[in-house]
Amino acid sequence: MKSTPSPRVRFLAVLAVILVAGVGIYLLIDGSSGSNSASNAAGTQVPPSTTTQTQTTAKQNPKSHQRKRKTSVEGAAALDAALVAHPVVVVSVYARNVVTDNEAMQEAKAGAAEVGAGFVAFNVYDEKLARQLGDLLGGSSQVANPAVLFFKRPRKLAFELQGFADSQVVAQAAHNVYPYEEPWVSEANKACGRFTAPLATAMTKSKSANINTAAGRSKTAAALDEVIALLNQVTKSLSAVRTNVSAAKDYAQFVSDLQQLATDMSSEAAALRRNDLTTTKAILQKEVTLAETASSLATNLQITSCAP
Repeated sequence: MKSTPSPRVRFLAVLAVILVAGVGIYLLIDGSSGSNSASNAAGTQVPPSTTTQTQTTAKQNPKSHQRKRKTSVEGAAALDAALVAHPVVVVSVYARNVVTDNEAMQEAKAGAAEVGAGFVAFNVYDEKLARQLGDLLGGSSQVANPAVLFFKRPRKLAFELQGFADSQVVAQAAHNVYPYEEPWVSEANKACGRFTAPLATAMTKSKSANINTAAGRSKTAAALDEVIALLNQVTKSLSAVRTNVSAAKDYAQFVSDLQQLATDMSSEAAALRRNDLTTTKAILQKEVTLAETASSLATNLQITSCAP
């Protein structure tokens, strides 16, 4: 009977990267914003009064301040506030009444959100904001709208993109400025990395076997049993990782895909033991497709050491 080992080689090569890739590095960059002004938190003082209007004014003012804090995404004060919450802030320089500039601003905002960076805009048609931007740059950089600036703590210009930049370019630039990993991403990468060596050994055994012979099929099935056991340990470790809410759905699907891979490989091993090569090949094709889906999810989640 003719052997077609290429699907196995293809799948195992894909699966190998799940745990063989290097563990992602979790970088912590210390720093704090020294530019956060106490005056920003002071707000507007309500003058004392003995009339009943005092209570009404006092109740209305907090709501007014909350609205301002929610909608204020422009200017130097907004940049200072964003730097308190984010180690890197994406700043869009744009002209509000220019269509392409508005589009550039929206792309910059989307790119910042993609990597969890802060976002602030400076409308150069607003004289006050234009002056603030000039003070921020201090004559060290000539910026023409549209442009995207990247600030790090403490209010330091780290990089800039002149002209229109789409969200992917902005996201990559922000990541380059501050290659930060969420703690859960680092934890997931480490969980995969712990099984790198034993999984590589088990897969080597599987690839070296010739399924055209009874001995080869037996050896391959035994190697698959080892891989299955390791995958079950990996998925157990990954299931204990608590992700961000925004990543929870895709992460759960990724773990589920790995569990399904283990199940399919168990069926493959059973087919090999009963000398059913037709079923073996069909299962291999399913495994390849599933591994590719898992790879896409892992890439989107930035769990690089788990990506097929």
